[in-house]
Amino acid sequence: MRILPGAALVCVLSLLLTSAVMAGTPGMREAAFKYFTPEEIARGQSYMGGRYLLFGIRSAVQLAFFLVLILTPASRTLRDLSEAWAGHRPWLALTLYAASLLLLYRLLLLPVELYGGYYREHAYGLSTQGLGGWFRDWGKGLLLQVILLLPTVNLLYLFIRRDPLRWFLPAGGLLAALIIGLAFVAPVLIDPFFHTFTPLKDADLKARVLRLAERAGITVEQVFEADASRRTVKANAYVTGFGQTKRIVLYDTLLTRASADEVEAVLAHEMGHRVYHHIWKGVGLSVVALFVGLGIAALVLRWGSARGLITHPADPAGLPLLILTLFVLSLVTLPLQNAVSRYFERQADRAALELTGNRQAHIKVEVDLARSNLADITPPRWAVLLLYTHPPVLERIAIAEQ
Repeated sequence: MRILPGAALVCVLSLLLTSAVMAGTPGMREAAFKYFTPEEIARGQSYMGGRYLLFGIRSAVQLAFFLVLILTPASRTLRDLSEAWAGHRPWLALTLYAASLLLLYRLLLLPVELYGGYYREHAYGLSTQGLGGWFRDWGKGLLLQVILLLPTVNLLYLFIRRDPLRWFLPAGGLLAALIIGLAFVAPVLIDPFFHTFTPLKDADLKARVLRLAERAGITVEQVFEADASRRTVKANAYVTGFGQTKRIVLYDTLLTRASADEVEAVLAHEMGHRVYHHIWKGVGLSVVALFVGLGIAALVLRWGSARGLITHPADPAGLPLLILTLFVLSLVTLPLQNAVSRYFERQADRAALELTGNRQAHIKVEVDLARSNLADITPPRWAVLLLYTHPPVLERIAIAEQ
């Protein structure tokens, strides 16, 4: 299977590259000193350099986990134990197997997530959350995965059993419907699981935000404040949901540090995504990628069956092979995914400047957010190409300057 050596190469390269954070070009550094001190630049490089390394480590651990399951008797043993517990109930056996696999996976990644998401965030003064709160969020995330994953896996394998060749077509339709459905219900069913939302108290700011939305052609009535300060000092704002669930959300950390002009600049960028229909374009691209990925996974499951790694394509022990295939495809196409995302973000930046006409507010927001979030001001080119969903801060400042 040629994709596995390719995935290993990607992970090895990412680990080698992340071992040293390369300096930006001299031109970048000159531009950086216009807005940032050498200490701010060095601190951002230190923080983000660790995150680059953690990405490589996490990817290598994920790859190793699924390879061990597939290439050793581990997955088949776990399947046999699940079937013994379930008796003659295939759906229960699959549920037990998938739940066990998910728990093992999350526990394996827990040290990396705990170090990167808790200890490093505290070390750099970015987290306000206690260890108990962090574990509660971790548990909530695991619970949501169980609720969403287990029924989905059962339906997925129902399609595989009925048609081992073309199962990816109905399965792709099911997952596409799930993606679209989550886009609608997440603001009211999932987001409140992690944050408390209250109506924005500042009436003047709310009126200003709604006027901005009207100029952007966005129909929205609900503006909320999220209690992000319970977890982080990082600031953000976003527009989420569709129809009756559509709402504007402002982090309380943004409200305490930004002026009305700056809040407007942040939201104008988020509204720019709606102006260019990026949400639906992203959903469309995700659905296309999903069908392609599942089609390739169907071929890989048949290959695994022919090679004796699994007994047949609908064998529950093949779930790690299916996940590994999708994971490898995601890694290999990551530069392309992020290139599309950065293109969307540039469009949103330009739309924001057109909506507000306030170039200085946009520049100040970019500088303030880069400082508070410890952005890498002069990131290495490979990191931008491989990991960045947004253009680097200096490029975004340059868009406003031009």
